[in-house]
Amino acid sequence: MNAFFLIDKPLWITSFDIIRQLKRIFQIKRIWHTGTLDPLATGLVLVAVGNYTKLIPYFEKDKKTYEFIVRLDGITASYDLEQPVEYISQEKQEYFAKHLTQKNIENILQQHFLWEISQIPPKYSALKINGQKALEKVRKWQDFEMKSRSSTIYEIEVLDFTYPEVKIRATVSAGTYIRSIAYDLWNIIGSGGYVTYLRRTKIENFSVEEANILEDFPEVKPFPIEKLFSNIPSLDLSDHYVRRLDQWLPTNTNLWINEGEYFVKKDEKITHIVKYYDWVLASVRKI
Repeated sequence: MNAFFLIDKPLWITSFDIIRQLKRIFQIKRIWHTGTLDPLATGLVLVAVGNYTKLIPYFEKDKKTYEFIVRLDGITASYDLEQPVEYISQEKQEYFAKHLTQKNIENILQQHFLWEISQIPPKYSALKINGQKALEKVRKWQDFEMKSRSSTIYEIEVLDFTYPEVKIRATVSAGTYIRSIAYDLWNIIGSGGYVTYLRRTKIENFSVEEANILEDFPEVKPFPIEKLFSNIPSLDLSDHYVRRLDQWLPTNTNLWINEGEYFVKKDEKITHIVKYYDWVLASVRKI
């Protein structure tokens, strides 16, 4: 079985829990996702099954859109509700409730959280440090530092604000940590801040409204390939060409097409990735 599925991840399970359940449902070992979501996050996960896992690199740099709520009355070690909240003083809460406005927050987001930024990922994360997850190092009381990394925020806006909660929507590059946005935001405001709600609503142009829930499987139909890869042209080749591609043999051809990368399809399934250059068709990957 080669397929892609859009799944709406529920609260409290990991992205790997989804993989584990689908392996059991489909009785197949080769299944993986295109981007991790924290257990306390919900929303869109794109899962590849079978040989289509070879196509995951095409999604690794996709933009992702999140809606999230930052509560500005305290801090936590994990930047979310996974760890206990240490609240700021009642006096500070009253001050920010009186003086902090939605316009203030919008200005901060536009000045400090738009386009390329530098952020430090949370220690409570699956990011690997010397081959070990940062979260595991924390739980073993190991001392280490998280290095800053660059990411890009393409759009960010305030959806709603009533102190102490601000709801934000952001479209970001792959690898951006929303919890770190919350951490950096409270450092600028001085109010404290942690994420209480996080939902991935889009991966590139695919919306969570198009996704299925785990309870719907195994009756779910795969997500249409032509919709997933609408930006990559495809070829329908004769058996002669396909046999040569199977043997990794470059083939001279008189195809009147632009140079570049193409998918080869047969019976609505992707069978090869090929590169066309100087009138030669060469196999890049067999699916």
